[in-house]
Amino acid sequence: MSDDKARHLFIFEGGRAENKIFKKLEQNFLGRKFGIKCVYDAEVYQLYQQLKADDFALDIVNLLKERNSILAEELKDYNRDSFASVYLFFDYDGHSTLADDRKLIEMLDFFDNDTDNGLLFISYPMVEALRHYRDMESFKDLTVKCKRDKCPYADDCDSKDSCLEEPHYKNFVPTDSRPSLSNINGYTFEVWKELVTAHLCKMNYLVNDSFSMPETVVGQRQVFDSQLEKHILHRCPEVAVLSAFPLFVLDYFGVERLISMLR
Repeated sequence: MSDDKARHLFIFEGGRAENKIFKKLEQNFLGRKFGIKCVYDAEVYQLYQQLKADDFALDIVNLLKERNSILAEELKDYNRDSFASVYLFFDYDGHSTLADDRKLIEMLDFFDNDTDNGLLFISYPMVEALRHYRDMESFKDLTVKCKRDKCPYADDCDSKDSCLEEPHYKNFVPTDSRPSLSNINGYTFEVWKELVTAHLCKMNYLVNDSFSMPETVVGQRQVFDSQLEKHILHRCPEVAVLSAFPLFVLDYFGVERLISMLR
């Protein structure tokens, strides 16, 4: 396809929040509308099962076409060679019945290059992480529990009952965030600058122990390895709150260009 809009394929776990976020990101930060957007409409662990069933041999475009008739129709005029880059956006969802950290490692290793199989970005713990923010100071060490009833230590935990009674993350975020961030449609360029800066400083803090803008693009497997080491593989599993979308912005623009945009 020669259409510039088809140069990038974006695959979202869900449609409502992700499409809204990306539309505002295009308007206020990316500067233009581009690419084909598709909704997988299932968790990353279900994508893993579909890939595993074909021994990871099926390319992502054909895999999407096989998933359902809607995707088959949306992508009928395209194949993998139609797209210069493929980006996937999914949630960590550590509490999912299908959640498995080993499977996610396989996925991150497989989807590690946007020009090959595709590049996978994970939101920790979910897409709502983007707006789970008050200010830089409090965001630096903001973590949330991530396993709930899938916690491997649940049977020996005195706080199990109270932990399971905690509200679902997407219901908790509005009460623990800056009120103005609840309406994604109201995000201006200045809001995006603040959120992108905050999440990238947080990512650098997670990976390199420095709450500052990263000096290099950081791989998504490295981000997950740091989540495992510092937060997930602990007696009370948690994740550092981190959105996939600012991580994509860093990868897309590169460090130097992005820093100049944020000034």
